[in-house]
Amino acid sequence: MLLFYVDECGGTSMTFSPPPEGKTMASGSSELFVMSAVGIHDSSREPLAHEIEELKLRNFGAKAVGGTWADTELKGKYLAHLARHFAGTSAPDVPKGYRAISDKHNFGFLLRDLGQLFAKFRPTIFTVIVDKRELTGPHAAVNPLGAAYSRLYERVALTLQNVNGGEGGIFVADRQDEHEVYFKSGAMHQVRRSLASKGINRPDFNLLLDKPLWIDPTLSTWDREIIQLADIVAYSSYEWWKERRPPSERHFLWDKISPCFAAHWNTTKAQGGGIIVYPDPGKYPAI
Repeated sequence: MLLFYVDECGGTSMTFSPPPEGKTMASGSSELFVMSAVGIHDSSREPLAHEIEELKLRNFGAKAVGGTWADTELKGKYLAHLARHFAGTSAPDVPKGYRAISDKHNFGFLLRDLGQLFAKFRPTIFTVIVDKRELTGPHAAVNPLGAAYSRLYERVALTLQNVNGGEGGIFVADRQDEHEVYFKSGAMHQVRRSLASKGINRPDFNLLLDKPLWIDPTLSTWDREIIQLADIVAYSSYEWWKERRPPSERHFLWDKISPCFAAHWNTTKAQGGGIIVYPDPGKYPAI
């Protein structure tokens, strides 16, 4: 059984301002919504969670880790804030546990350890980028959350069918009221049916549980650790599509993440397989 840990970057809001030339995104509304899934075998759950905990002890210290969990939560944006800070530019504050990362050398050790997690465990990664600026015309009525989950379910199901024969999958995510309501209303499955391929490569959704397992992070401590990796992937994927190039700055960990994107079952490329843009852009940037 494969467990796919899910997190997101950007918002689902579709607020627009109406200038004379047509609709544009309103100020303050994110242009992209990214949802990423880091997949591991269930047998890797315990060792991966323990390695993340040990990583935190090495880099943040026992005193920091013994406090509030959020003080040392691993997030892509916190790594970016630290990178800006050590580059000498102004950056938002990070949680107080990050004070243990006192210089560039310590920061380098943290990035090295995070990169080694991807290299050692080789998770199967999927990321869906919904470009909300392109949700016009036939895509205007599509909910970004629905598009992201639909493409995620479809690509994971097709990969299980064509690559991981005999395997099933479960999505695991932090509690998200918006997501849970969307599934319970039936809207999610409606969108998934409408967007799923109707041709020869029809996904078998029976290979996946019909909705994510939403964890209580105060109880599912192993799972909350692993979900942090999905946040880092989502943050870096956002940067990749925004800049239309592989992020070269070390804190994005792209050189460690990109080899883990699932290959398309026919083309063997990550584009259109493990990394998907909606609406389909036609040509993808290099990964």
